[in-house]
Amino acid sequence: MTRSARQKFSIGYHLNSWDLTGQPLRPALDFLARKGFSWFEILAFTSLSDQFARKYMQLGDLPPPGVTTDTDILKRYALLSEAQSDLGIRLSSLYVNATFVNPVLWEHERACLISLARILKGFGAPVLVLGGGPSEASGNQHRPDDYKAFCRALEDIGRRTADLGIATVYHPHLDTFIERREQLDRMMDELDTRHAGLCIDPAHLAQTHSDPVDALRTYVSAVRYMHLKDTKVDDSLVGPERYAAFCELGAGVVDLPGLVDVLIDADYDGLAIVELDASQKTAEQSAEESIAYLTGTLGLTLNPAQA
Repeated sequence: MTRSARQKFSIGYHLNSWDLTGQPLRPALDFLARKGFSWFEILAFTSLSDQFARKYMQLGDLPPPGVTTDTDILKRYALLSEAQSDLGIRLSSLYVNATFVNPVLWEHERACLISLARILKGFGAPVLVLGGGPSEASGNQHRPDDYKAFCRALEDIGRRTADLGIATVYHPHLDTFIERREQLDRMMDELDTRHAGLCIDPAHLAQTHSDPVDALRTYVSAVRYMHLKDTKVDDSLVGPERYAAFCELGAGVVDLPGLVDVLIDADYDGLAIVELDASQKTAEQSAEESIAYLTGTLGLTLNPAQA
């Protein structure tokens, strides 16, 4: 039986390739809708998330932070809302970083995340994707009490979003609290997955020489959202160069066939979002190449009938 015949998950696309390079979003959404995508993901674009990235993430030289007003953020969400109404392409999730383990900051982060969940409810989006937490690479200890505080914060948000019918998932990511497989294992030993689950991003795990297929197989029962992402792993790359290693599906080293087979064998029926950061080509060309790999090489469909 073909993969598409057994596939229960729908496939969406992340707006990062346009968003991170300052390109307009409405043409990007028009393009994705024409290509047959029914779902898209986007960064939440909050100031707290931006502060986290500047403090903890190795993104290279950055310009001074701009000022994002409430009008700016509401215009951003209005654009997404109009695209959903006009094009039928739906918001799957917002991705947002938080620190989680700073008790002074947590009150503010928690309020922001709860508000974002209410916005997601208005969109009919099924998932809130959380990233962040101070990385060991930035000089922070990861003691048992830190894992406890980190997981209690994830569970707290998960309880709040569950009241709205929204799943909370944590995304292991470069330059965050969970980067490597052993850190993921420690988190999963502590996390109550009744309240918060996982978003597996295979490229970020591969960048740390962790096996994303084995991680997915081990924790698939807790996976409620997926990223489909590829990377050209090169140990000579440091800092922001690691992010430039991300590439179109099939152009890197990630075992995407193995990953997809784990999802299919587990009857995964959530969403899988294709992601690429700033494309080395045009965003549209990268998307075209990833679609060709998904449908041609992997034999998947963007919107299976049984999803």
